[in-house]
Amino acid sequence: MQRPGTITQGHLDRFGAALRRRREEEGISLRRLAALASYSPGWLSKVENGLARPTLQLAEACDRVLGADGELAALARVTLSGVTWSFPPAQLPPGDGGNFVGRTAELRVLDGMLERATDTGTPLTVVVDGAPGVGKTALALRWAQTVRERFPDGVLHADLGGYGPDAAPTDPARVLTGFLIAFGVPAASLPAEPGQLAAVFRSLVAGRRVLVVLDDAGDARQVRALLPTAPGSAAVVTSRRRLAALGGVARLPVGPLTPVDAIALLQTVVGGRRVGAEPASARFLAYACGHLPLALRIAAERLAAGPHRMLRTLAADLADPTSRLDMLADGEDRGCAVRAAFDASYQRLDHEASLLFRLLGGDSRTEVTVLDAARLVRRPAAHVRRTLETLANEHLIVETGPERYRFEGLVRLYAMEHAARARRTLDSERLARA
Repeated sequence: MQRPGTITQGHLDRFGAALRRRREEEGISLRRLAALASYSPGWLSKVENGLARPTLQLAEACDRVLGADGELAALARVTLSGVTWSFPPAQLPPGDGGNFVGRTAELRVLDGMLERATDTGTPLTVVVDGAPGVGKTALALRWAQTVRERFPDGVLHADLGGYGPDAAPTDPARVLTGFLIAFGVPAASLPAEPGQLAAVFRSLVAGRRVLVVLDDAGDARQVRALLPTAPGSAAVVTSRRRLAALGGVARLPVGPLTPVDAIALLQTVVGGRRVGAEPASARFLAYACGHLPLALRIAAERLAAGPHRMLRTLAADLADPTSRLDMLADGEDRGCAVRAAFDASYQRLDHEASLLFRLLGGDSRTEVTVLDAARLVRRPAAHVRRTLETLANEHLIVETGPERYRFEGLVRLYAMEHAARARRTLDSERLARA
């Protein structure tokens, strides 16, 4: 790490570039800015070109004239602190290591997206979205591990907790603070205002090739300020939502594993010999788990915990659909359960969406149309269409064709549970009124 107070050419260039960008966005000439800020044009030109050190007074004056909301003053404080790490941040968690299986096609798509962005000289932002427990995080981390060498200026990672057990998702300002500290910015020089933090981050990573991995985003608001905008940089975001509000980003929807890859996951955790000895039970376990990585890992870990545990025994336990979700839970970690993962999404639904979800769970049809759903909920078709789109955006139902939807795998069992619970509640209320 450099000595505090050592101002490098990189510091000066970043401040100068930010000042020029702000000035040009406002359509103000260098001479006009100099007159309004009471500085000489020659001095401002040197600052813009990284040939002179800015002062805090100059930055504050330019801030006022350009309406920069404190961005330039905040960046000047960081610039004048002169502390940067001589090695880049490397924040990726370890991921699944040797237990990662499948997703060959998805990894190939991500590689292609990065190549196209590199060829066109544009930053890449891709949202990996899918149902709870489908393995979005594992995929994003595996891809990030394979391409991290292409981002020599740093790899950043943050868990945004959009669907986590905590009541509130992670504040983007908190994430920005961590990112800036990882780049060596002293905490004492960081601005308190979130917009200024975002501005300093943008200026700091401008011209650098960085990779940002943002896991479990709850909405677009959490993500916007954390995206690098420099050519050669990339961001991969995982979310249960499609995050359509981001706009202009690439999207990679992720579904359950293929049957072959689902069995491969069982083999990886339990052992190829044990799984190969009971092929029919292995196929049923994959089916009963909906080919969902979370469910498969829970089932596989139960088997791996005891060398004498038989696949056929667990398959028999999972044969009853009414108790299957009870079986797919880690007894030691209440948060590691398929039902808990689904709960995090269901609890975010508004009244209309949760009502329709329950009603669809009580319907015997495997697929419904918009008109079918409208009859169930007794609402106009246009209203119900938007509600169905909400459920699809949350990956709680799957759009199978024009105006057609269905539940997928274990989500159907979860919806049926809610439907049955709602009927019991209604029956109890009717008895109470009798």
